[in-house]
Amino acid sequence: MKKQNIVGKLLKDYGIVLVLILTVICFGIAKPKFLTVSNFLTILKQTAVVCICGVGMLFVLITGGINLAVGFMMSATGMICAICMVWWGWNPALAILGAFLIMMVIGVIIGMVIAYLHVAPFIVTMAFMNVLKGFSFLVTGGRNISGLPESFCWIGLGEVWFIPVPIILMALALFIGYFILKRMYAGRYFYAIGSNEEAARLSGINVPMVKIATYVISSFYATFAGIVMLGRIKTASPNTGNGYEFDVITACVLGGVSMTGGEGKVYQVLIGSLLIAVLNNGLIMMQVSEYIQIILKGIILLLAVIYDMVQKNQKKKVAISV
Repeated sequence: MKKQNIVGKLLKDYGIVLVLILTVICFGIAKPKFLTVSNFLTILKQTAVVCICGVGMLFVLITGGINLAVGFMMSATGMICAICMVWWGWNPALAILGAFLIMMVIGVIIGMVIAYLHVAPFIVTMAFMNVLKGFSFLVTGGRNISGLPESFCWIGLGEVWFIPVPIILMALALFIGYFILKRMYAGRYFYAIGSNEEAARLSGINVPMVKIATYVISSFYATFAGIVMLGRIKTASPNTGNGYEFDVITACVLGGVSMTGGEGKVYQVLIGSLLIAVLNNGLIMMQVSEYIQIILKGIILLLAVIYDMVQKNQKKKVAISV
């Protein structure tokens, strides 16, 4: 009986890793080119943007919130950096710093509206998604901006000891997220608020400030991801981040992060992001229609959310019976 419980716990915690391995094997059998080293590096580079942004989304989901603005935060980041560097001739470092400051101020505003005015995160972040989308199209008239400095593009296309820079930056983003959640005492506050906000407040946690910090962190990671994406594609487009919020949320939930708050680990974001990248890469290799890929992603997200809710309900029943 004890062995069955251990096996059940392992499957629950790491079952998604098994799914990832089986998916890789299936695509490898269908398309032998899928298993090449160059393709794996491509998958990791494709994983980087979603994974980096996903770490920020992890903080939001743990506290029971959601941030639908991350996709167009990435677009706006690209537009700000491109305008500063190409139109105004700024140094890349200064342009990057400016993008971070602007997006984190937006994160503060989002967090304050949610924390102090008690407006639903879904509504607030959807509103800012449209604001940022409008901003990206307005400042450029819907045109793309190219001609970025090569020193900036190194962020998305460069290598360090044969390791692509986006993969190194992804590892850094994961480490920072892990350190905050697991090695800093304040990391417990995010889980406490997501598990029971009222109990967290009564225990002395400054709930509004933690919520604001959550959306600032999410904005930071979305900006980080936007910079990496801009470095990779070398062109800023007002529509670049469109739909990325869906991929990011799917990656988190698919990895095992709870949509109802209180649960989630950094490694789950990585596994979920890898699975999304593997599916995208494999389906493209098999020449599956882009529209079918979108349908499959929607079904995958729905199934992941249903599984999460079933697990939550089972825990509640066990708690009540005890």
